[in-house]
Amino acid sequence: MSMSTAPAATTPLDHALGIFADTLVWITDAVKDIPDARLAEQPQGNVNHPAWTLSHLNLTAGFLLQLLDETCPDFDPADGAKFGPGSKPVPDLSVHATKETLLRQLTQRHALLDAAIRAKHAAYFDRPSPENLRHFAPTLGRITMFLIASHESYHLGQLMQWRRAAGMTK
Repeated sequence: MSMSTAPAATTPLDHALGIFADTLVWITDAVKDIPDARLAEQPQGNVNHPAWTLSHLNLTAGFLLQLLDETCPDFDPADGAKFGPGSKPVPDLSVHATKETLLRQLTQRHALLDAAIRAKHAAYFDRPSPENLRHFAPTLGRITMFLIASHESYHLGQLMQWRRAAGMTK
């Protein structure tokens, strides 16, 4: 894995956003050599294939942008049924955008989130999260920090497991 691409951190928020930026680099690196035709394979029981994982990460990034009252191009909340928590990844590549599109969207959403979080954290982080999330994250700050500092790294680990199961070790 390459090291940080983010500017030098001076605050805890800078550190978290730096990790978020690094994770995007690592996710991109983890999928760049996977042929498009293999993105929905589920080798050796690895259900969360790369196409679903990238779609899921795009969905959650779009969701977080909505929580921060930001516009997210190409975001469809109805995609939650296919790519949200509790959804079941299927080995059908046709339900996903192309790898190029998914990576472009994720990169764009990362940039939008970085800007929105830097601009709005003071005004938004103490706000209550949506009712259905309060058992896990009582505030927008908690859900934001989870999504930028933990969630994508968790799924990066799944991508690396998928690579090993698919015989694509680095």
